[in-house]
Amino acid sequence: MAGIILVRHAMPEVVRGVSSTLWELGQAALEDCVLLAHALPQGLAPTVFTSDQPKVKQTAGVLALRCGLEVLEDERLREVEQGPGWIDDYRAAAASYLRYGSSGETADWEPRERVVERFAAGVDAGIAAHSGSDGDVLIVNHGLAMSLWLASRSGIDLVPFWQGLTFPDAWRLDLETGDVHHLWMGGRSAE
Repeated sequence: MAGIILVRHAMPEVVRGVSSTLWELGQAALEDCVLLAHALPQGLAPTVFTSDQPKVKQTAGVLALRCGLEVLEDERLREVEQGPGWIDDYRAAAASYLRYGSSGETADWEPRERVVERFAAGVDAGIAAHSGSDGDVLIVNHGLAMSLWLASRSGIDLVPFWQGLTFPDAWRLDLETGDVHHLWMGGRSAE
């Protein structure tokens, strides 16, 4: 097993008043996924692991189709559970959550430690499923959960890392050395 490739999903079509867990990708985002698929290394492990949210499953579906992989959903790879309601300055609230944990506007968000624990269990299951493979395990997921887990395994600076993620984005973690390498950056930022 060489490493883990973490892909943040492509940019969903944001629908105010609709839970982000239901957002889907538009045509431009699907095209971004095709470009990302061509940038991924050859010889990946045969399964791409994903959360169950439409925007993430759609991203994984394009990558799987282009790279000849199977898709397997794992609910442990879902995004940080967040409270109901719309937050006008979501990026500021999310950055505060990453720095300080659940408080203020994010008081009802899932504790960071719990996110890391469940995400790690999902990653470990993906690694175990392909223990005999030399290829990297591909995991398509969400920005906050991915950033928290990666920070627990490497030396990334958590908040700047998350703030710099694009839609989609791909990073590789070498499981032996802990080195993190940027594989691909999408054209759409969260700003």
